[in-house]
Amino acid sequence: MSEKPTFTEGLEEVEELGLTDLGSLAHWSVSSHKTGCGVEALRSDDHQLFWQSDGPQPHHLDIHFSKRVSIERVSIYTDYELDESYTPSKIKILAGSGYHDLLEVTEVDLDEPQGWTHLVLDGLREDGVLKTYLLRLLIPANHQHGKDTHLRAVKVYGPRKHMVMDDSIFTFTTPQMFSEQVIR
Repeated sequence: MSEKPTFTEGLEEVEELGLTDLGSLAHWSVSSHKTGCGVEALRSDDHQLFWQSDGPQPHHLDIHFSKRVSIERVSIYTDYELDESYTPSKIKILAGSGYHDLLEVTEVDLDEPQGWTHLVLDGLREDGVLKTYLLRLLIPANHQHGKDTHLRAVKVYGPRKHMVMDDSIFTFTTPQMFSEQVIR
């Protein structure tokens, strides 16, 4: 029997690919949640915490950015061994400029997932990124026909960009600095 993966295993390639986590730039909301199992648990780096929905399917997670961002992948951490019928068996990703124009971007079927599942959005555009203001993860079905959902973590990654001024005096490397680099 193989050892259970650690929470960060499977994310090493993200750094190597020059991607950065865009999650801190967004407002996160969920369709429903049990007390103590909301967005804060989902955004935590502790894999013992999780979002648990509380209501009828489909469940969804909205990630709303204040400005348009370029997204290369969405990484989802699930653990079928621990969560069984709470584990999603199907996830759809929708994107748009707001709630009124969401369109399905991709759909993935999960077969007893354990650890990180990377939904790479490279086939959508020639430049390999999805440019959007709003991302919705829609969960229409769980394993064993379960009703509520557990997601242990979700990360949204985009290309890391550098803005260089005056012969490399200033180099912005964090998402927060990127968001403030343009004077309006």
